[in-house]
Amino acid sequence: MANESADGKNRAEIQGMVEQMISADDPHKRSSLATAILGFDPENPAAKYVTWQELDDEASMERMDLLYEAIETLRPLIKSHEETVDENDYSLFLSMLSDLSSFLYFRGEKEKAFDAAQELVDLDSECYIAGRIVYYSILVERGEYRKAIDAADADMCETPIAAYCRAIALYELEGASGEASDAVIEAISIDPDMAFYITGMWAFDDEDMEGTDDDDGYMDELMMQSAILSELWAAADERLAFLSVIVFAFGYLTGRVEDAEDISMLEDGYKSLSCLDDMSEARDTIQAMLADGKDQADVDEEALFLFKDMRDRGIFS
Repeated sequence: MANESADGKNRAEIQGMVEQMISADDPHKRSSLATAILGFDPENPAAKYVTWQELDDEASMERMDLLYEAIETLRPLIKSHEETVDENDYSLFLSMLSDLSSFLYFRGEKEKAFDAAQELVDLDSECYIAGRIVYYSILVERGEYRKAIDAADADMCETPIAAYCRAIALYELEGASGEASDAVIEAISIDPDMAFYITGMWAFDDEDMEGTDDDDGYMDELMMQSAILSELWAAADERLAFLSVIVFAFGYLTGRVEDAEDISMLEDGYKSLSCLDDMSEARDTIQAMLADGKDQADVDEEALFLFKDMRDRGIFS
């Protein structure tokens, strides 16, 4: 029968096993199901992909063929029938590209990594972060600033990596312009805490992960984006200084800058710019909102608005 594999296993049964494998939380169960599926369907892309995912770092390098074969098997289906392709196959293909791009990036094979990331971004509406980290960071590393801006503007997924790389690109093309400053403010608004890891004001430690429910991978994504963005901003002293002025001001207003010496240093700087009174008044406004139990997102939004207002009035000139 056409709908049976060589050993008589029905395709519907195999698909059921695939669905069990993908949804399984236990890695041993995933591996066992992948092995069983490949026994019935040796070219099954999902089973090859899961087999590769469950390998340790050294073995995954040696068996990159599994990932490449899985991608090559699915690519014609995705490319030829994009309108009618099964949603699970589509998501699986994007996940494969995201993993491939980040894996190659950290192996130093950045040209190949960029190709995979480019293919991902062109297809992706599900906001895979890892592939975007590779895509936007390489554009900035290459100095393709206009392309980075255009790509971020066209990207339907709002991510810190795209927003911060757009800000870097605008700074490199325009200097410390209002538009570049607005881009930093927009990036901060997406994930306010990330800015402090990027600038090195905060550091990750074991306590950040202990007791954290990271089923959605947020902490991994936060650490990965922060580390790469830190390198990109620190690539030039002037670039990092531009970011730090905004982040430190935001931290001062919201109380995220807590060290007494840091606060004293900032206040000395604001005094020299003749804006200490304005900053203190804005800080009092923000602290009053916090004391009243206002939502942190609303407080952060107000702090960024107050900073932008002071900037537009020339206070930081």
